[in-house]
Amino acid sequence: MLLRKRCWWKVAVAVPLACTAWGGTFGRVVSIGGQASDIALDEARGVLYVANFTANRIEVMSLADNTIQTSINVAPQPSSIALSPDGHFLVITHYGNFTAPAPPSNALTVVDLTNNGKQTFALANPPLGVAFGIDGQALVVTTTDYLLFDPLLGTTQEIATISGVVAQTLPVAPANFPPQITTASVAASGDGLTIYGMGGSTGTFTFRYDVATKNVRPGGIVLASGTFGPRVVSLNQDASLIMAGWVMIDKNGNFTHLLPSANLLNVGSTAFDTNRGLVYAQVPQTAGEAPVLKILDVDNLAVLERLQLPENLGGKSILSSDDNWLYAVSDSGVLVMPVGSISQSPRVAPAQRDVIFRGSSCTRGITSQNLTIVNPGGGATPFSIASTTAGITVSPASGITPATVRVGVDPTAFQNQKGTSLGTLQITSAQAVNVPPSVRVLVNNHDPDQRGTIVDIPGTLSDLLPDPVRSRFYILCQDTNQLLVFDATNNTQIAALKTGNVPKGMAITFDRRYLLVANDSSQLISVVDLETLQAANPIFIAGHTAHSVAASAGAILAATTDFTGQGRIMKLDLTGGTGVELPSLGVFTNNPNTNAVMVASPNGSSILVAEADGNVLLYDANADSFTVSRKDVTSLSGAYAASAFNQYVVGNSLLNSSLVPVLQFGSGGNASSGFAFLDQGGYMTTVPVAAGTGTGTGTGTGTGTGSTATVTQYASVPGVIQRVDLSTSTVALSLATRMIEAPLLGTATTSFTRTVAPLYNRNAIVNLTVSGFTVLPWNYDAAVAPPQIQSVVNAADGSTAIAPGGLISLFGQQFSPVNIATNEIPVPTALADSCLSVNGLPVPMLFVSPNQINAQMPFEAIGNVTMILRTPGGVSDNFNTVVLPGAPSVFRATVDGLGSDVPTVVRGANAEIVTDSNPVHKNDYLVIYLTGLGITSPAVQTGLPGPSNPLALAIVSPQVTLGDAPLTLVFAGMAPGEVGVYQINVRVPASVPSGLSIPLTIAQGGMNTTIQVRVVD
Repeated sequence: MLLRKRCWWKVAVAVPLACTAWGGTFGRVVSIGGQASDIALDEARGVLYVANFTANRIEVMSLADNTIQTSINVAPQPSSIALSPDGHFLVITHYGNFTAPAPPSNALTVVDLTNNGKQTFALANPPLGVAFGIDGQALVVTTTDYLLFDPLLGTTQEIATISGVVAQTLPVAPANFPPQITTASVAASGDGLTIYGMGGSTGTFTFRYDVATKNVRPGGIVLASGTFGPRVVSLNQDASLIMAGWVMIDKNGNFTHLLPSANLLNVGSTAFDTNRGLVYAQVPQTAGEAPVLKILDVDNLAVLERLQLPENLGGKSILSSDDNWLYAVSDSGVLVMPVGSISQSPRVAPAQRDVIFRGSSCTRGITSQNLTIVNPGGGATPFSIASTTAGITVSPASGITPATVRVGVDPTAFQNQKGTSLGTLQITSAQAVNVPPSVRVLVNNHDPDQRGTIVDIPGTLSDLLPDPVRSRFYILCQDTNQLLVFDATNNTQIAALKTGNVPKGMAITFDRRYLLVANDSSQLISVVDLETLQAANPIFIAGHTAHSVAASAGAILAATTDFTGQGRIMKLDLTGGTGVELPSLGVFTNNPNTNAVMVASPNGSSILVAEADGNVLLYDANADSFTVSRKDVTSLSGAYAASAFNQYVVGNSLLNSSLVPVLQFGSGGNASSGFAFLDQGGYMTTVPVAAGTGTGTGTGTGTGTGSTATVTQYASVPGVIQRVDLSTSTVALSLATRMIEAPLLGTATTSFTRTVAPLYNRNAIVNLTVSGFTVLPWNYDAAVAPPQIQSVVNAADGSTAIAPGGLISLFGQQFSPVNIATNEIPVPTALADSCLSVNGLPVPMLFVSPNQINAQMPFEAIGNVTMILRTPGGVSDNFNTVVLPGAPSVFRATVDGLGSDVPTVVRGANAEIVTDSNPVHKNDYLVIYLTGLGITSPAVQTGLPGPSNPLALAIVSPQVTLGDAPLTLVFAGMAPGEVGVYQINVRVPASVPSGLSIPLTIAQGGMNTTIQVRVVD
């Protein structure tokens, strides 16, 4: 490969004409003065061959400078080209002759690249595509057959016909599929052992050619109508994965994942980057959208990044052998993209996708937070940022990455809102080649009676499910195609597992071993082993995508949509990994609405199916059949749930065992969001009707009625939660309790929502809400006593000596109704609806629980201070303590095999904590992790992590001794990336004494701390 130096984007200085490109776009356009139809890469010669269909020539583009060096004149209409594996021959197909009145001339040209000789062979049928296998023979696809061409001998051999290959797919393929195609795309795998293609006339079919056996067989499902646009095929290295237009196909011909597509046959392209596990794709979702190259995760087509292109792609893409250059057919000819050096391209992105402001009684006046704007590759890129929401400001409005901007919120602009208001920060850049993600600004303002603690999760959340036997709960995130796993003891995320494309619903199998995920743009049901939290073999549902799944004692069912757009119910075989469409639903027809959900009763006896058109069905596990189908209303939406006592909820309606409505909840007409049965009762969440556009209908009990139709989202209002008692003949609703923010509501395409989950340990109730999820204590509506602070200690060693900027722990009573830990930056000053202040200064809190708070002492606090804790239960009494200028205290850590915690002193030689079995050696380099070194230079804002450039040095340098020997101080200051954590780096001289328990002392400003370590020669 030649060494190349190129310009790929517009910069803010004069640019040579040889490097001109559109500003803020990725790649360089090479215009060929005609219409490019195909490309072939010849890296040995350092050129790219481009078939100029309209100019009747092959353009030869230099890879060194991306200019057309020369052209090879060929017969009319060169449509497809391929280079032999040894680089000896370039084969060109010619699709007819479009110049009237001359008769069509279908031909194939062979160019001997070693001597520039050319020979043209006539073909009986129009050739559509050509690709070489590793054996040096080319597969030529015509409108009616498959030819094997030997360029050395100049011979062709028919090995199969289109109609014959189509017939092999019956009965999957419609009998009337045309035996001829008019368009096709053909490509070879990286190893040259497989050639794959797609084509069609009024429909689309795929085929797969095995080079070793010279056999052509169907490549997947045949469609009598519809397209897979764009008409482009790409394969990974070993043909185990294929992109045919907007669908991904596995080695067995199963269509696994789908991309949203406008089905534009002449716009778009795809290419695999096998080594990086990526797919590069331009597949327009809507006609006329700006050209964007999406970088996708090969496992599930999750979008990792979007790059702005100077023009649309329109055909084959080829990745260089070193994976650094992507060449693609484009509107003007060829687009050359340096995908291997994306990190060096000017890009702009926020360091976080959400900025959340939590209103509390500790907040006074305008509040602000820092937001960092970066170039993910580390370069300097100009940008602008602006707020689209009144009351939210950002300053400065422009900068150069990396930069920190200040996001401010004026509480008076939101004082009449009693929930979470949504704002947006829009980032733009004239130079960035990517599409900068916007930043969501969440402003929560609530009254003291509103309950719950917000945990922020950026993105679109689609389902919530508690684990019935483990202390966990699960949330689906569609933006990242992930299953998020949370620890129910402290509500922190412990895992993020990949799902299929667009996860929409989930269920846990009746044996409680596996979690199933229905993916709305995938023919796979994802399966997760809950014992190991690892992906298990998925379930393949041929010809369908799933949007809901449920597991009873008798069967696992999925609500799906087939490729004709019809709703279907499928029965899943977890062991065999397959699904089968039920021929009927008992005596009922298997054609549910495509906007449908299902849920199983906890005891496995039944599965409820609810449809947006008002129909409901019931599967009976004992009968192994559907026994009920009713339609009492014209539409349904909102909550759905099934109990172990033959009761069901859809929207605001309670249904009996025959799915007859017996009660309408919420006479006030609130929009239904979530319902969860618990024993012989449950919890219901709603949103005040003013938040939506739909309204409920119906009266009283018995005949029941519809629920809220499509409801727009809700921001700025509280949610409402109520307990429901169903144990008596008279249903009792508790008084409504307002939540800190609104739960999620349905949309036009997803009418139903499952947003409330009482945890099985009965410690808390989790709700999907505007910001992510909200945690309510089990007794959320109980009277709350005022908090009591009993002690404040150093978080590192439990001593009473504390310093500005250091981590502290408070102990007492009634601090919070739930356990919540946070990793938000900056660390929030209101957590679990509790806020702590020191002399009136808000204190960042990392963890709260009923009896303990972990927090950071503000850098401004010094001397005699007064601490006050505010909760919904009231305000604590004053707690007076002293903050010293310095109070060094070494953190303790748990080491396997030791009965007690040990100081966190790490040896540089092996990066392991010092213990008796890993003692300090003379001439060692040690890193000591501690807190309490006080103010730094440069100053660090309370609640923010220590910087890495420049480092934040302790104003007062500590002295460190081991025995009586002073250690050489290398660094003392805040640990980069950590909040309230400091580190001391020292060198151990050869003069230190040896022994089993040698005192290591850290002294600073009159305070000191001593730990014992073992020292050896």
